[in-house]
Parts: sequence; C-alpha cells; structure tokens
Amino acid sequence: MALPEFIRTNIEVIVSKWEAFAKTIPGARHMDTVELKDHAKGILLTIAADLDHPQTSLEQAEKSKGNAADASTQTQATVHGNDRLSAGFSINEALSEFRALRASVMQLWGDSFLTTPRAVSDEGTRFNEAIDQALSESLERYSRLFDALLSSSPDLNFIMDTRGRLVYANKTTVGLFNKPLEEMVGKSFIELDLPNAVDLQQKLQGVIDTRVSQSGEMSFSPTAEDKAIFEFIFEPVCNESGYLDAIAATARNVTQRKATEEEAMRSANYDFLTGLPNRSYFLNYLDKDVKRAARSGLSIALLFIDLDGFKNVNDRQGHDAGDQLLQQVAQRIGRCVRGTDTVARLGGDEFTVIITDVNKVLHVEILVQEMLVALATPFSILGKDVQISASIGITLFPQDASTPEDLLRNADQAMYAAKNAGKSCFSYFTVAMRDAAWARLKVIDELRRAIPCNELAVYYQPIVALSDEKIVKAEALLRWHHPNSGLLLAHDFIGLAEETGLIGEIGEWVLNDAMHCAKEWSTLLGRPFQISVNKSSAELMSKVPMKDWDTRLTALALPGNSLSVEITEGALTNESSNVREKLDYLRTAGVQLSIDDFGTGCSSMLSLKKLNVDFLKIDMSFVHELATSRDCRSIAEMIIVMAHKLGLKVIAEGVETVEQRDWLKEAKCDYAQGYFFSAPVSSQALGALLKAGKMLPAMLT
Repeated sequence: MALPEFIRTNIEVIVSKWEAFAKTIPGARHMDTVELKDHAKGILLTIAADLDHPQTSLEQAEKSKGNAADASTQTQATVHGNDRLSAGFSINEALSEFRALRASVMQLWGDSFLTTPRAVSDEGTRFNEAIDQALSESLERYSRLFDALLSSSPDLNFIMDTRGRLVYANKTTVGLFNKPLEEMVGKSFIELDLPNAVDLQQKLQGVIDTRVSQSGEMSFSPTAEDKAIFEFIFEPVCNESGYLDAIAATARNVTQRKATEEEAMRSANYDFLTGLPNRSYFLNYLDKDVKRAARSGLSIALLFIDLDGFKNVNDRQGHDAGDQLLQQVAQRIGRCVRGTDTVARLGGDEFTVIITDVNKVLHVEILVQEMLVALATPFSILGKDVQISASIGITLFPQDASTPEDLLRNADQAMYAAKNAGKSCFSYFTVAMRDAAWARLKVIDELRRAIPCNELAVYYQPIVALSDEKIVKAEALLRWHHPNSGLLLAHDFIGLAEETGLIGEIGEWVLNDAMHCAKEWSTLLGRPFQISVNKSSAELMSKVPMKDWDTRLTALALPGNSLSVEITEGALTNESSNVREKLDYLRTAGVQLSIDDFGTGCSSMLSLKKLNVDFLKIDMSFVHELATSRDCRSIAEMIIVMAHKLGLKVIAEGVETVEQRDWLKEAKCDYAQGYFFSAPVSSQALGALLKAGKMLPAMLT
C-alpha cells in the first residue's frame, strides 16, 4: 500500500498513537483533545494529498528547505502554528509535535510490511520533506513575531554563534550597516569593518570562554558627518546542559544622552563665555597639581590676573563689548602659556594660571612679562581699539603655602599689591601681605558692626559765599569713631564699604541724617538750607534703585534743592543705564547736582549741559597751588569762566590761606569751603554756628 493511501486508511490509528505523546507536552494540557486531533489529521491529509502528485527535483529541493508553500494561502500547518503560539507553546514544544507525528507515521507504516524497500525509501523521503515544509509553515509565525519584536525596538539586536560570527540581526542593525542581511550573516565584527572591532571581538571571546556577560561602549559612523555611540551587552545563551549555544547582543544608541551629559559636564565645569575651566574645576586642577608637585618635588606657580580698566569698557560700550574683550583676553593668556599649564576664569574679569614643573622662578617672570605686554596691546572690539592692562599676583608652592585655598588667597593678595603699585605690573606674595590681608578682614568685620553700634557719625563742613563769607550750605562728611583707632576719615574705609556692598546701607544712613539736619536748619533759618551728600560710582552703578527721595523730602516739607548730590567726573561720563536712571531720578525729584574734584577728569561741556549740572567744585589740588603755580591759576580761572557762561555756580574746596581766598574772590568764584573757614564739625556744632548769626543771605537757586 502506498504511503498516501496508508495515511488516509489508518488516520485514526496514527493520530491516536500521536495523541498519547501530545498529551505529555506542557502547552497542550489546556487544549481541547478534539482540537489537537483535528490539527494533526489536517496536516496528515494535506501531506497525503501532496504525495499523490509527482514533483520536480526543484520542488523537492525547495520543499526540503521549507520554501515550497504558497504564501497566498493559509495551510493546515500555518493554522497549527497560530493556535500553538496562542496556547503558549514554546518553539521546542511545537517542534516535538512534528517529531512525534513523523515517528508515528513511519513506525506504523514500516510495521505494515506492505511495501517494497525502494517504495518505502522514495515515499519516506517525500514524506519527510513534506513534514519539513509543514514544520516551516507552522513555525513561520513564531519567526515573524520574534523578528517583529526585535525589529520594533530602536536598539540593535543581533545573535552571534560560538565562533563569533553573525547569525541574526534585526532591521535596526541591518539598516545601520546599510547592506542586506544575507551579506552580513556569517561574518565577524572584523569582517563587518566595525571601527573598534578588535575590542568587540575580544569581549565576545570573553563570553565564549567564561559564559559571563560582557558590556561596554562602541562607536559607529554610518557617514563621515555622523558618529553614533552605543552601549552594548553580550549575553551567553546556554542550553539545559550548560553548553553555550550562541551569544545574544543588544546595543543602544546613547549619542544624545552622551551629548547631554557632556554639555552638563561642561556647564558645571567650564565658563560658558571663554570655554576655560571655571572656579570649581580650577580648584580641582589646582588640588591635583599640588599633590603631584608634592610627590615630584617640583614647584608650581599660581598667577592671579585682574584686568585694569575692564569695567570702563563694559559700562561705556556695553556687555557685548565686555564679553568679546573677555574672550580675546582668554585667548591671549592661553597663547602665553604651555599646553601643560592650566588657564581658568574665576568670574568677572579675574583669571588664574597654574604653571607646573617650575625649575626657575625667572622663567615665571619672563612668562608674566610676556603676558603683561600681550594684555596691554590694544584689542579690536566692535570695530574700535580698546586699551586695558592687567595686574598679576604670583604665589609659589610649596614656598608660600601648602593648600590650594591658601595659594589662591595668597595670589589674590599679591594681585592687589600689584594693582596698588600702579597696575600693569606683577607682584609676588609676601608674609607682610598675608598679615595685611588679615588686618583688612578684621576692619571689614568691624565696619559691619559700626552702624548697629552707633560708631558712625556725619560731620558737616560749612560752605560760605565768598561775597560776604557767610555760611550758605554744608557738605555731609562721614566719620567713624573706631573703638581702637580713634576717628577715621571716609577715605580710610569707604573703599571697603564699596567692596563689601555695605556702601548702600551706609549711604542711606548718611542721607537720612542729612535730610533731618536740613529740616532742622531750614526751620532755624526760616528758609531752605542745602546739604551736599556724596554718592560714589559704586552706588550709582548698583542695580539697587534709589528709594523714595521725593517722598521723604515731601514728608519733611523740604524742597528738592535742599539736597545736592556730589558725583565725580567719572560718574558724569559713565554710560551705564543704572547711572543714567539714578541721575535722571534725582533731577526729577528736584535734587541739585554738583561735580566734585572738577578739572582732574575728562568730562565735556556737553555732559554738563545734558545733565543740567548746578555746581562745579574746583579740586583742592588746584586751590592749594594758586599762590605758586601759574598753570593752576589758569585752570581755575578757566573753570570759573566756563561755568558762569553755562549758568553754573563754582565752589572751591580745600581753601586754607588768605591768599587763596583773596584770589578766588578776585576771580569771582561763588563759594568756598576749607579749614580757612571751618573744619568739618558735628551737627550740633554747625547748628550752634547758624544759631549764633551766620545767617543765609539769600535763598539758593
């Protein structure tokens, strides 16, 4: 009996024999028995029908490979595979079904002894080919879903055999290589021409040798412009006996994450404007260099660089100009040092340089001199030449200090010494500087307590009309009754107040005292009495607005011209919006403006008219030389004539002799102040002078 006829005749016996095995499959426990039989019958009857028809050698070859199915139809084997997948069968369980079906047919057919050996051989071969074809159809969905699962991921998924050659790759992997999968299968990483193939092959071999997973990073450049970074892991795939079957690999594209991490790292460690290390990263460098120098026995030099004149550029030409200047400064400093040295920007216009492996201090001096020359060379900023300079402090390890913090503090102090020495120069740190710095910090701490401890006082120096030498106004001058040092003048501590930000609080305190004195003396005299208060450039440039001058004047029933604000020529020519807004506010409030130390700066007539200045004060350096210097007399006379032509009043300060007073009277100067008339006195003392009859001759206009 031919095999097709045998199958149809004995279908129930074959399926019953097969069913006994099928029930042992874990995935089949919950399947209906009839359903199990129907699938098996359908597959066998389909195979029997196929065996009834002759086939060509090509069909035979394709069928043995599982490629003979018509894709346009759904076969019994396909239905079988879909149902088994839905029932939770594993691939091995589905395979075992077909093995059992093949064994049942061949055993029962062989036992029938109804065929010749050759017929058994030929039909058996065709039967096995048909089973292979059915198996392929049944597992096709497994394969398709497996491939769809892996290919739906943006990750690279691929499988390598135990010889380190590619067995499978998902669509993402194939797309990255931009070549058909057929050309990739069977090739190693080296044959696939990966840039770090040797390292990958070594890690793969490590998995093969140890059965332990390996991970790492690899780069891949699909084009000359694009570079991708992948994190990968190689996992061993072992059978139940522990033997290695393959290596499963997954690689994830982390290019964007790496870029974000790098950007975050740069933001945390580098200055965004110049690209140099910032303060925190610089301290990290310095700490490492100090430890390395301690081991090697070689010295390091730390330079602290502060730009002279940068604030003028930033204020007059704007922040864009300031930013460009800082970038060019960073480049020039970098060109002066070696590649092994570190240049950093601490903030603002402050830079540092770490010079390592210093054998001779002379070499440091030569480098610093080159740097000073480079930074004093004009910069081209927004189409204009800009001139600045630098003050540089130098400290050495281990000679001056042993910690990064102390080295930075030393270099900072040395920089200030260079700045005080005239700028555009350098200075080495000394022990005397350290002691001076500690003393300075002590004074700052004492200054913070001066206001709450009632140690500050406002003294008033009378200003007289030269026509009759009567007191017409006064200048408010700050004094500090220091508990240990006695009475300190403003120039002894105002610089520290500006540096520490205390100037705002102190300025408000002085203004409050001046307003109440102006009220008291105006009431005493029966007419307005003007008091001049000084405002530094630091106060005017501050972003903190002036508070309620007009409201406070109104509350005290004082006209705006009861106050005059004295500013320097530098503030007058400053183009900062903060300065302009404050000066405009004062004019709106009716407060008058006085230019202090006039003749020593570079203000123009246009600036005087634009801001409606009321008074010019001739600097005392000219007044002191009136009797002996023709040039000083000429300058003073020119200031008086010019001011009067512009409708301004002139005040001469620092008048100490009768000769100075007489010359000023003859030159028609309006007002004068100085020790010839009165030293600065307390508010009580000036009140007594006014009460004694030093009356205001006419209301100020």
